[in-house]
Amino acid sequence: MTEKIAVFVDSCCDIPQEYVQKDGIFELPMQIIYKDENYLDRVNISSEQVYDSLDREIPKTSLPSGDSIERSLDEAYANGYRKIISISISSNLSGTFNFLKTFLENDGRFEYKAFDTKQVAVGAGLIAVVAKDLVDEGKSFEEVVDGVQKACDHTVTYFCIPTLTYLRAGGRIGLVSSVVGGVLKLAPIITCNEEGIYTAIAKARGMKRGQKIMREKIKDFVGSHQKYLLAVSHGNDEAAGGKMLASLEENGLHGQKEFFGIVGPALGVHTGPGLVGVACTLLD
Repeated sequence: MTEKIAVFVDSCCDIPQEYVQKDGIFELPMQIIYKDENYLDRVNISSEQVYDSLDREIPKTSLPSGDSIERSLDEAYANGYRKIISISISSNLSGTFNFLKTFLENDGRFEYKAFDTKQVAVGAGLIAVVAKDLVDEGKSFEEVVDGVQKACDHTVTYFCIPTLTYLRAGGRIGLVSSVVGGVLKLAPIITCNEEGIYTAIAKARGMKRGQKIMREKIKDFVGSHQKYLLAVSHGNDEAAGGKMLASLEENGLHGQKEFFGIVGPALGVHTGPGLVGVACTLLD
């Protein structure tokens, strides 16, 4: 009999929308906090709503609530799940990994493995995709754990942003130099280093040049590998994101699965409009 394995994923992983709908995926919403209203990421506030209001107020973000984690655990148990793969963005960018792990440790009803992906956004989302695909292929818990660990070790995320204003406002600047941007119209290309901390690997003169640098980085990362997942995300600029995806494909980069979408609300708060991001997970 196939094991029932649930995949828990925090909403900052920006798991592709078509996966959110799948049975056995439990997305834990970050909280988005405005002066006079609190929202749940991707539940009762959309990315577009966040972007549209950024010029009036940059909200704060907070971890998923303990209540929402407990509700998801109860729901998983009621639906017959006894094993959980938990996927979180880098613990150096958010406390979600440690918070969720504490709940899993204290619950006692599940066998679980919690992964600190050291990635952010759709890079972590691709790792969740790998987890769900392995579960759906009927792999054992140990095989899923092994496959997800490999995915964590073989994933990169790059994003290029026109301004550091929002990263700075949210205190998520990491190792990204604060001299980038502004007057010089320099767009930093940011990735997560081995510790999962934001670090700038290049500065492009403008977003167009930034996209080209990211494409070359992904091409180098893929190398001679044949099997990989690709994802492109955008900060409320579908045209720019579409150009990035087209550019990858024109240069011979075709993922076994490819995903395209807008950055989720909680991440949009920290990166602002105009972002273009790309992530890749090697499968072979």
